[in-house]
Amino acid sequence: MVFLVAPTLLRTSENKNLLGSLYGRVLWRFYKVAFFMLLFYLILGNAKLDAILLMLGLGLNVGTSYWLKNYKRSLGNIDLLDYDEPRRVIFRRVSMLSTFILLTNFLLSMYVLIKHLKGGSLAGV
Repeated sequence: MVFLVAPTLLRTSENKNLLGSLYGRVLWRFYKVAFFMLLFYLILGNAKLDAILLMLGLGLNVGTSYWLKNYKRSLGNIDLLDYDEPRRVIFRRVSMLSTFILLTNFLLSMYVLIKHLKGGSLAGV
């Protein structure tokens, strides 16, 4: 959902600052839920390596989002910057990287889910 919502939501030409703030709040709540679910999976699941890989992917996302959040604070209102202004270009590229990392994590998690459903190892969780 996140990799579909972000590009669509932020494609608008107006109020990017407000929409980005809303998206950021949703994303940080998602990170908290995802962390506890992965922690639960790590503790109770049989596939420790899969859980650790998924947690590393989440950590990469959190780190990227944290950098974006701090960089955005230094930029101020993104709507006031020219679209081609170098700082805004950096922000946009790292934001696209963050979305790509989320997509990669999603695909990895779907692979792990399908692998475990076929093997039946989720029956105990």
